[in-house]
Amino acid sequence: MLEYRVTLLLRSTALLLGVSALAFLIRPGSSISVLGLTSSRELEWGFRLTGIANLALAALLSLGAAFLGERGLRQCAAIMILTTAAMAFLLLFLPGGWNLWQIMLVLLQVALAAAFFFALKGRRRNR
Repeated sequence: MLEYRVTLLLRSTALLLGVSALAFLIRPGSSISVLGLTSSRELEWGFRLTGIANLALAALLSLGAAFLGERGLRQCAAIMILTTAAMAFLLLFLPGGWNLWQIMLVLLQVALAAAFFFALKGRRRNR
């Protein structure tokens, strides 16, 4: 059961990262404006680099979901708890004003962190 839950979460996170990576690569200006930031050539370049890193992470998450055993999935889920919680924390302090997209991204990151946490916590119930 742990393997199924973590695998499902890893694949959904990989899908979300892949979609955001494509948005960062194809239309970085739109992604920047959605977050309420002011676009510049340097920031667009940084978003493109982030898009490539997100694309690599999405590929690694999907490969991990496909080939890791239970121990590897537990460790990957623990890492994802830390990274999604850190991303939510950083998004809280994003420069610029608050907007609906920023709030939705923070809530999405918190939901992913909680989902990974409860997927790992459920392991003890099933043993």
